[in-house]
Amino acid sequence: FHVESISLKDLQRPKTKIMMNLGDPDEAFSFSMIPNDGIGLARMEFVINNYIRIHPMALVHPEKVTDEKEKAKIDELTYGYQDREEYFVEKLSQGIGTIAAAFYPKPVVVRMSDFKSNEYASLLGGSYFEPQESNPMLGFRGASRYYDERYREGFALECRAMKRVLEGMGLVNLIIMIPFCRRLNEGEKVLAEMEKNGLKRGENGLKVYVMCEIPNNILLIDEFSKLFDGFSIGSNDLTQLTLGIDRDSGVVAHEFDERDPGVMKFVSMAIQGAHRNGRHSGICGQAPSDYPEFAEFLVREGIDSISLNPDSVMKITRTVVEMESRLNNQR
Repeated sequence: FHVESISLKDLQRPKTKIMMNLGDPDEAFSFSMIPNDGIGLARMEFVINNYIRIHPMALVHPEKVTDEKEKAKIDELTYGYQDREEYFVEKLSQGIGTIAAAFYPKPVVVRMSDFKSNEYASLLGGSYFEPQESNPMLGFRGASRYYDERYREGFALECRAMKRVLEGMGLVNLIIMIPFCRRLNEGEKVLAEMEKNGLKRGENGLKVYVMCEIPNNILLIDEFSKLFDGFSIGSNDLTQLTLGIDRDSGVVAHEFDERDPGVMKFVSMAIQGAHRNGRHSGICGQAPSDYPEFAEFLVREGIDSISLNPDSVMKITRTVVEMESRLNNQR
């Protein structure tokens, strides 16, 4: 392996905010020591999968779980909780709260659950509540779940947990982000569900972002800007949907490339559209880490923040400082 040393004393801060992607609360305080501008993507799925392990609907409707082994495991995990829903809310709020506390007062953008149906089904009790889909990547995921009767009560638990982080723990640096929001009316429905559960956009300064990962988010960005406070470009899904490539298909996966001119044009449109409407523009995909030329393109376009895996932060920070200096000299 290769070891590269970077002196923090000499590391300048770029104008572009350099944030981190994070899922594991146990790593939050150690990673907060890396020079950063906050968390651009806190993955709720990690906490659910590793700390909770039970499908939220199985906690709301335990009578629907009939497998004795699964029931016994759920009983074991929730031992001591009279209210099983509280098990989910407490574990999730503790996990996300730990991340928000580690980086306070810097912004921490938490993405509400974005499991695909097959991933939800792998949670304890999950198979009783999930449809079997031929292509879960394009199916029952993200925003479409939150107001649907099959998951609405599960989303309510997620909202209760985030409300506890914001109000109970006082961690008002938390920003909520909605994934895979296909249509405007879907965004309206999700915001209405959140408000029902005590999370009203704008109240007590609460900001709500949306993942910008579907071409429709970009084509209608002026309209989406009326619903949301910021956009985080998900380059993986945006590339998949722009090029018509199923990332799960080994046959065509080699054609997947975020640097395709069509994808980059969409990214540019997203950044300019966000700025035109006074909204935050960020990216939380892998492309800036993998391709320095893509990072330079983002800086040139004037993106507000780039969110990276922790192991890329120092290197890309230095790269972005150099790019900004070079671009300033060219002007």
